[in-house]
Amino acid sequence: SVLLVSIDGLAPRHITPANTPSLTSLARRGASCFQARTVMPSVTLPAHASMVRSAPPDVHGILDNTPTPPLGPPSILSVARAAGRSTSVFQSWLPLDALWEPDALSFRLTRDEGYDQAVDATIVDAAIARVDSAPPGEVMFVYLSYPDPAGHDHGWDSEQYLAAAAQADRDLGHLVNALPADWSVVVTTDHGGHGRRHGTDCNDDMETFVVARGPRITRCAGWATASILDIAPTVADLADISPDSGWVGHSLIGHETPRVDELMALLAATEAKSYGERVNMLDHVLQSAAVARQRGASDDLVLAALLHDVGHVFGVAGDWGLPGHADVGARCLQALLPPSVVEPIRLHVDAKRYRVAVDSAYHAHLSLASQMSLQEQGGPFSPAEVKTFNANPYADDAVMLREFDDDGKVDGLEIPALETYRPLLAKALLGQPVVDGAWARHACRCAECRDAGNDQHLLRADELIGWQVTDDRAGPPREVDLVHDNGERHTAMISVEPQSQAHRTVWDHRHGAVLRAGVSSATGDLTTFARQLAEFGIAIATDVATKPGEILRFARRIGFVRNTNYGMLFDVVAEPDPINLAYTPVGLPLHTDNPYRRPCPTVQLLHCLSSAAEGGASQFADGFRAAEVLRAQRPDDFAVLTNTMVDFRFHDATVDLRARRPIIHLDADGVVSAVSINNRSMEAPTLSTVQSTQFYRAYASFAEVLASPESVIELTLKAGELVGFDNRRILHGRGAFAVTAHRHLQGCYVDMDAVRSLALGRN
Repeated sequence: SVLLVSIDGLAPRHITPANTPSLTSLARRGASCFQARTVMPSVTLPAHASMVRSAPPDVHGILDNTPTPPLGPPSILSVARAAGRSTSVFQSWLPLDALWEPDALSFRLTRDEGYDQAVDATIVDAAIARVDSAPPGEVMFVYLSYPDPAGHDHGWDSEQYLAAAAQADRDLGHLVNALPADWSVVVTTDHGGHGRRHGTDCNDDMETFVVARGPRITRCAGWATASILDIAPTVADLADISPDSGWVGHSLIGHETPRVDELMALLAATEAKSYGERVNMLDHVLQSAAVARQRGASDDLVLAALLHDVGHVFGVAGDWGLPGHADVGARCLQALLPPSVVEPIRLHVDAKRYRVAVDSAYHAHLSLASQMSLQEQGGPFSPAEVKTFNANPYADDAVMLREFDDDGKVDGLEIPALETYRPLLAKALLGQPVVDGAWARHACRCAECRDAGNDQHLLRADELIGWQVTDDRAGPPREVDLVHDNGERHTAMISVEPQSQAHRTVWDHRHGAVLRAGVSSATGDLTTFARQLAEFGIAIATDVATKPGEILRFARRIGFVRNTNYGMLFDVVAEPDPINLAYTPVGLPLHTDNPYRRPCPTVQLLHCLSSAAEGGASQFADGFRAAEVLRAQRPDDFAVLTNTMVDFRFHDATVDLRARRPIIHLDADGVVSAVSINNRSMEAPTLSTVQSTQFYRAYASFAEVLASPESVIELTLKAGELVGFDNRRILHGRGAFAVTAHRHLQGCYVDMDAVRSLALGRN
């Protein structure tokens, strides 16, 4: 059985996962083309005649919206009836009756009550009722009208039009979710539109789309080109019916290419393209993606860096590139990838214009080609444009992407190969995965499933079994309709972004100025301090009284204080007979504390009671950033440090503490979650000669990255200042100071979960 749906006037440029989730989800589960073409005139009745008869208007004879009997080859439904299939149509515009031969229909419902979105919903309900009773092999046509009148009344780019498109998408989702698994479905449109009209040969009018899903269609695939004339042959092919010999179009089935292969081939072809930079286009985007990954950007922003210049490929680039390539690239990708990938791409040229306007030194940082293209792209933003840009929810990501773009133009730089990014791209193209019914019920956050006071689950394990998903709508919140084996129904309300997932930002040597600029006063609320500590792994507070023990009062405003063998509180001063090298005036290399403990203390607070006049500056480095640099530049060394277990030990007359862990720890998703490095307490690992050679090479490589000037910031704490840092992420050390210098710090530990709780506004 095959369902053909036509959504009148749905322009592909407005098909996105956010606005049309049902259609884009269908595309991920099947094949699609969002650069298909209609016929001239790009008008409803002629275009539909070409759609169902695979013939141009000069053959079928319908040249406007006047209903006249068409000429030429038969309709797809007539061909299906001749093959012994049952057929049906559900439409809300009477002139469409002219398309169908008298003997072509087994069932027909036409409601012509003016353009009303409620009529489309009625049409869908009637079609669903037919699906439940239709004989095997049914070929069904459903027409949804509402986007077209919204375009005529308000414009094809208006908010009202977007709302109409979203409603049509909801109707489509309701219909498709009612189909049995063995049905194939084809969704298309007759034309686009511009302003408040259509019918011309401009691209906005002529561009259409085709989306198809079925047992024989490759998942998450695409067609490079398609025509409205291909619809009838494609439906016939899916229905296993021979096409009419008079049809001029061709079936699309079997000609689709996996989207990941398509985009990878597109990127690979850019190796031969130059656009005024010292590197070719492929090297540039690979460098940009590598920079993004090194700086701890999200997977979506890494993909944005990889794909940000793909718009150059879709037009003729001049000496300095294609001026409108950001919009071109975003438009080609927006139906395939989430807005967190697409919107920074759309804005990355605007981000350059923004930065030139707000940062007088930025222009000199640009490459010559980027400086030359600036004027073609509109020049620096005006104050009004700066304000508009700042209001965009993707502005910050676009500025970050701009930095990756600017820093990805180094001649001869060694970078990961293009194929490295295939799994990441494939995952993004597949989009939101189909969920399990038990998982959806478990993830539901409604009052029936969670306690309103503490948000804890109310359902037992056995109550999660037996649920099937009937519909899945993007959020926020994501809504998943469920039905139980006993007939009970439930709509699971699922948070798209769990609050507990704190954002983290990696940093390099430039963060010192940012850190100093963001100090918090200990006399006020500590939420900002906690947020900086949760995001960057380090934060500074000032105005802490310079009395011994004051740090404990500060720490208890965050959470419980962790007791260790050093006590609840420890002093860092020069001692005559120290139990730890920290209690001497010698310099200390970058390290993490207490890696020999299980669990390892997380947040360390250091309060300066008095500082040395010379020397003794505290040094810090972001271990997460350093690990990502190592992963990108020396992946073999990175693998060794994540897979080799190392023993750490501390012992004296009273304690013997030991723990085994890798130097770089990854979570289940491969994300760096902890760094443990301390040359004073690390034991020599028990390894073969070959393994030892590999390990110590990797260990030295990581130490080199950590100690590089690019990684380290120096802070000279003043009396009354306090620094907090994540001991599983941030490495710390200090410079040597004179024995006669008076330097006194006090420290203690609190748990990171208390910091994250405070960062979320809870204490």
